[in-house]
Amino acid sequence: MPRPRARPLFELGGQWIAHDPGSKKLYRFWTELGTGRTRRASLGTEDISEAKIILAEIVMKGAPKTNTSSLALVLETYFVEHTDRLPSKHVARSHGRRLLTFFDPTFKVAMLTDAKQREFVETCLDDGNKLAYAARIMTTLSAALTHSKIREPEIVYTEAAMVRRWKLATAPSKRAYIPTDDDCVKLISTKMPVMLRRWLIIQAMTGGRPQTAVDLMPDQFNREAGIVDLNPPRRSQNKKHRAKVRTGRAFQFLLTRWEKAGLDAFGGRYCGYTTMEGVKSAIQRLSAETGIPISTYSCRQKVTTVLRRGRVPEDQVSELLGHQRPHLRTTAGYGDWDPDYQREAAAALDAWFWRIRRMAKALAAKETGNSQDTPKLANANGHRASRAQ
Repeated sequence: MPRPRARPLFELGGQWIAHDPGSKKLYRFWTELGTGRTRRASLGTEDISEAKIILAEIVMKGAPKTNTSSLALVLETYFVEHTDRLPSKHVARSHGRRLLTFFDPTFKVAMLTDAKQREFVETCLDDGNKLAYAARIMTTLSAALTHSKIREPEIVYTEAAMVRRWKLATAPSKRAYIPTDDDCVKLISTKMPVMLRRWLIIQAMTGGRPQTAVDLMPDQFNREAGIVDLNPPRRSQNKKHRAKVRTGRAFQFLLTRWEKAGLDAFGGRYCGYTTMEGVKSAIQRLSAETGIPISTYSCRQKVTTVLRRGRVPEDQVSELLGHQRPHLRTTAGYGDWDPDYQREAAAALDAWFWRIRRMAKALAAKETGNSQDTPKLANANGHRASRAQ
């Protein structure tokens, strides 16, 4: 039986405001297409003037949705028109908050590319959630798009599809192995591809997330300020914040040297990789060869260890890792040109880098039995490398 039409206090766009028996709050009512049933939703107020404004906003938002609509609008429409009257309404709202925490409020539906969807799911895993949790959120997202009759883009919302397409683990990975200084000496003394050596150096000098070393290009290096911005110009910041890192003398020297040598063979990037899949495969081979169980996050863990052992202030550690904290007002106030910006962090990493180099040279000299004429470490091509190669 259709719900009897309540006595309207105000009508607009096929919807009307009225009281529901037994409640002082005002509700909006509308007739559901197809079934002819009358539906209702609370406006959350007893004030008719406020209720009219709320209804006007809802009616305006009720226009046909497309993939150029904001994700926030599509989700809110889905919640108000569908899930808010279901027992699972709080779960759906929770999923929406998680999505909008990751994506910018103005993020358009059309921007939900396969890469963006994967980035969101990987963030859930990094936060310690299981793949099933991420799949439930993506199911809510898919349902919201279907509700608004938006067919593109395709949403990956099942665990099986995520594992098959993105090769993701169903459970969060354990904390990455933190290599010792001796491990690091063994690693840099090992013959490896130039791209991998550069990727490892970038990671060790910045502490960024693995993808940041893949993306790094010359236009992100401000020589005058001595700053490397790990966030490419065309990438919007999100929950996985990418920091601006102060460079030490060693890292500045290497970046300049790599540019002078030419980056055409590396696709304009410093390390040459285009995807993390290539990096992961190279890391696995290096781990098998050296017997050191490193992963793509090992450098990030090692950098954190180096900074804390160097008694670098926690705000600098947090900023360098991209872990924003609202109460760290000092870090938030730093700018590119502040000479004190991450000064201790840069000095600690620089000192650690040269210490590892000295240890590697000493090891090479001991192995050759010639301490007077210390041989330079072999580079990826087997030739003798310079001090900062």
